[in-house]
Amino acid sequence: MLVPGKMKIADCTCLLCGSRLGLTISSVVTGDNRGACPMCGEPFLVSITREEMEQYIEAEEERPLREGR
Repeated sequence: MLVPGKMKIADCTCLLCGSRLGLTISSVVTGDNRGACPMCGEPFLVSITREEMEQYIEAEEERPLREGR
């Protein structure tokens, strides 16, 4: 049985077009993170709690982002 891995910050996608937002663990902070989708330009807001940030860091340590992805 396949079990999905923990969500990484790089997995965040645009609600309008579905493209990845290009977020990295080093580019986000606890609290509000604002920007624009690199594909469609739609503004986004990703609010991250302290607990979510800890989960993102754990997920990054378990399966680091590969180069070129």
